[in-house]
Amino acid sequence: MASVKVAVRVRPFNNREKDMSSKVIIQMDSKKTRISNPKAVDNAPDAYKDFTFDHSYWSFDSSSPQFSSQEQVFNDLGMDVVDAAFEGYNACVFAYGQTGSGKTFTMMGSKDSRGLIPRICEALFQRMSGGSSYRTEVSYLEIYNERVKDLLGTGPASHNLRIRENPKLGPVVQDLSKHLVTEYKNVEELMCKGNLLRTTASTNMNDVSSRSHAIFTLCFVKAGYTNNTPTETVSKVHLVDLAGSERADATGATGDRLKEGAHINKSLVTLGSVISSLAELSVKKSTFVPYRDSVLTWLLKDSLGGNSKTIMIAAISPADVNYSETLSTLRYANRAKNIINKPTVNEDPNTRIIRELHDEITKLKAMLTSTQDSQPQMLAALQAKQEQEKVLTEEWAEKWRETQKILQEQQALGLRMGKDGTGVVLDSDRPHLVRIDDDLCSTGVTLYDLKEGENILGSEDADIVLNEEGVESLHCRIVLSEDDVATLVPHGKCSLNGQWVEKHAKLSQGCLIVMGNSIMLRYNNPAEAARIRNDPSHLSKSTNDLSVFKCNSSEDGDHLSVRDENENVRSPPKDSCKKFLMRRSSMMGINQISDSDSVPDEERLENRNHLSPRRSDHGSSIRRKAMQRAKDNPLQNYTGDNSDMKASDIESDDSEDAHGRRRGKFLSANRRSSTYDPLFTSSPLHPNMNGSNIDIMRSIMARSMPCLTDRYYDSDPNELSVIIPTYVMRGVGTQTHHEYEVRIAVGHERYTIMRRYNRFRELHEEMMHKYGEQVAALLFPPKKFSLLRRSEALARERRPQLESYLSRLLEVVSQIPGSPLNTQTPSRTDLYTLSGFFRKGVFETGKYGTS
Repeated sequence: MASVKVAVRVRPFNNREKDMSSKVIIQMDSKKTRISNPKAVDNAPDAYKDFTFDHSYWSFDSSSPQFSSQEQVFNDLGMDVVDAAFEGYNACVFAYGQTGSGKTFTMMGSKDSRGLIPRICEALFQRMSGGSSYRTEVSYLEIYNERVKDLLGTGPASHNLRIRENPKLGPVVQDLSKHLVTEYKNVEELMCKGNLLRTTASTNMNDVSSRSHAIFTLCFVKAGYTNNTPTETVSKVHLVDLAGSERADATGATGDRLKEGAHINKSLVTLGSVISSLAELSVKKSTFVPYRDSVLTWLLKDSLGGNSKTIMIAAISPADVNYSETLSTLRYANRAKNIINKPTVNEDPNTRIIRELHDEITKLKAMLTSTQDSQPQMLAALQAKQEQEKVLTEEWAEKWRETQKILQEQQALGLRMGKDGTGVVLDSDRPHLVRIDDDLCSTGVTLYDLKEGENILGSEDADIVLNEEGVESLHCRIVLSEDDVATLVPHGKCSLNGQWVEKHAKLSQGCLIVMGNSIMLRYNNPAEAARIRNDPSHLSKSTNDLSVFKCNSSEDGDHLSVRDENENVRSPPKDSCKKFLMRRSSMMGINQISDSDSVPDEERLENRNHLSPRRSDHGSSIRRKAMQRAKDNPLQNYTGDNSDMKASDIESDDSEDAHGRRRGKFLSANRRSSTYDPLFTSSPLHPNMNGSNIDIMRSIMARSMPCLTDRYYDSDPNELSVIIPTYVMRGVGTQTHHEYEVRIAVGHERYTIMRRYNRFRELHEEMMHKYGEQVAALLFPPKKFSLLRRSEALARERRPQLESYLSRLLEVVSQIPGSPLNTQTPSRTDLYTLSGFFRKGVFETGKYGTS
């Protein structure tokens, strides 16, 4: 139990009071403060009123021996806050008074005369010793017109934050940014940033009147060992700068200023009511405290009558023209002395358990030493508690080792971290590249400094080595001139802000460079960034979404790949073209048939017979023999002169009579004339009419059953192959994802499974764990940014990469002795034994509902 500590501080006259020839009505002597009534007659009962506080600071005249400086105020009040934080208590300091009474000067101060808030923050870091570990976070908010605004946040969402009541922590501001700091310099930077965003305005009472309440909060965590037992305390220090109460006639407020004053007075009246209720609570046991009548009192709930050591500073004016406001402030301060808080040490639950276990172990040891006979149950209990204490202590120590490691790395690299979505900020004064890494095994951000002159980027013997797929030994050069102008000179595939670079290109602040298939670099030039900040016209030229550049690059890469495939298609012979086209149609899942296919085969045959009535079984026999010869010689080139070749073969057949030879010639000529037959010109089977039966059958089956390829007809018991022809989007909302159709051919069996990207990653990790470096050497498609998770371009990019990876994986594993696939005739069971990835689910179907 501890009462609120109250101090009063009087400021010098301001210009307004000097112009009005004001008189001093405040006198101070040690802890006593006297206010004189300028309208009362001397020796009258109401001529003056006396108040006694914990501290009375005379800051009216700097030449007076009683003058109290900013340093003295800090030594008396600020050091108590620092002591409370290191002891594990919550603490709060707030200044109360009318507008223009010096509250902000006491709390924040000026550049030459710092106030309580910066001095307390500096003292916290100065006292940190090497024997303990510390972690400090800061937040800064303002309450303007009863709305909470994050002064350190970004974006419009930080302008109207909500308050939630936590059963354990009390009132909590939802989505309030918290910034990790490692030195006072970081705190100073954040404080300056927040002060620039505070709402101030000029009134008759104050040229720079604060139009909002501001709360600067430090969350201070201290960890160490006491008597070989770990201890961890968490302290919250609230440093509050309140807006001043005001009268509309005195301030001359109108419009927005009048509205602001109304909200300010509402919260301060509620604060006064809370103070009065808490003062009465020390006498009456059942008194309602209206904490929720204003945002300010709700947030200060713990500081007023709760778990906190609280200091109130009443800032007053010495002028007689402010007598009524000064008297009201002194009365509220006098009531606040009666507020009783209940501060307790905020100990971490885990360390409290460890400490209690340590105490129980000590008691058990004492009991065992006091008794001569050993008790097995007591020994077992002692051993169990010792083991539990050891495990909890090791876990706690490991957590803090990791925390300290992060803090040390952050401090060494000059980083500043925040929890408001801004991520990590790197403070550097030299041009550099930051790698935006999406590798699964990456745990940090890589920064490459650029030296003056030529910087070579590549996979071998380069200034910046990038060993990734698609990166050449000399991929590109970045030339940095003396005046820090960088130029990109490509030698391999490079894109700048989503556009492919053919020649050299100048780099600008924030531009994105994509190299190879997966490397993305951001160019930063601090000097150029500073110029952009000073020129508002440049601020609108922000870099576009990273996903756009990534997708554009991948799409352009797909176009290049298609172009290369088209060039390769032109070169193979006709049979290779047929196989290639069948494979492509199968992979793309073509399952539509042209309108001409809807005509029944019986109708076609009837029409065909009607057009050639002179055909006979004899002619059919000849045709079958010719087709059989073509089947026996599959490498025969079926061109436009194919029918002439067949006719000559028929004429040389000694087993046929002259009539048969003439009939064969007639049929050959008839087959040539069918090229111009309108019935067959539009038929999708027309290109195969001159081929063998197997060609026609394959064409029909490939169109009606796209999942079957030419491998289906020429199955090999030793075959083991996979293809990923397509993918499909599944799921709803945040669960939306792409699943890839994996078609597996093993021996004489064919089946299809659907797998999402995460299953491929799990397979890769499983195989690396089983077979080590041989699998780790394979290039696995890296994990991309979360914002690209449902991107169509990303799924399109991954499909051939996953197919290539899976094929190489099966090839490598099949050559490893002892693996299930290291056999002459692999089977489906062998794949199941290798990994559950290849096991088909009971209800699993392909993209089109087929197996």
